[in-house]
Amino acid sequence: MKTPILRLKLITGILLGALLSAHASAQLIGVDFGPSASSTPNNWNLVSGAGTFTGLIDEEGATTPVSISVSGVGLTSFALELIPSTIPAWNNNLASLTGSIFTFDTRADFLLEGLQPNAAYDVWLFGARDIEGRTGPAFEHTVSIGGGASFVQVGAHRELVSNSTVGSSAVNLNNYSVRGRTNGSGQMSIAVVDPGNLNILGGGVYLAGVALQPAIEPNAVPASPLWSLLLLTGLITLLASKANIRA
Repeated sequence: MKTPILRLKLITGILLGALLSAHASAQLIGVDFGPSASSTPNNWNLVSGAGTFTGLIDEEGATTPVSISVSGVGLTSFALELIPSTIPAWNNNLASLTGSIFTFDTRADFLLEGLQPNAAYDVWLFGARDIEGRTGPAFEHTVSIGGGASFVQVGAHRELVSNSTVGSSAVNLNNYSVRGRTNGSGQMSIAVVDPGNLNILGGGVYLAGVALQPAIEPNAVPASPLWSLLLLTGLITLLASKANIRA
């Protein structure tokens, strides 16, 4: 009797391991804005201007179905060195999050596609501008994330602003996340607008990058494959328990 019980327990352990592995595989996808051939954080995607960029990789280097479309009048790239103390801490060093894309127009738009439909995501939008010789605010953005947060983003010369806050190397990146939600087609939009309050050298939009990862929602029902695996694991555990009692 003990051999079948051991087999059931072994299968249960394997399924639980698969469940945990599947959950852990939801890696952050990072997009680093900057000139062509710029360095990036490890396994981040480099984007140098307007266009649609498909097959983004995650921080594990795995190709995903996610794409990003970038649009804005006169968008171009610029080499930018950030103040290191404003770069948040992360298990993947973000020191290479250098460079930016910018437009002197009042708006830039981003569309992320290939995401899980009707799902919540943690999102980071990084603002940064090099405006040597000027003190005080260098840019101001109003940001709207589809199905989620809206906020104001203000930063000074070479500061990295993570969503609405100037970053700190003593604070983990997770602490700066905001929430967005995809539509039924797995799309999420991000609109970045210069409200025209600063009027510095014509104003504009200045961004160093964007990142996102699936959010863990309280009381959320797991995605279908994980939910099925969880049910099957529970059933096998129950059968193993009953077999143990009979033994």
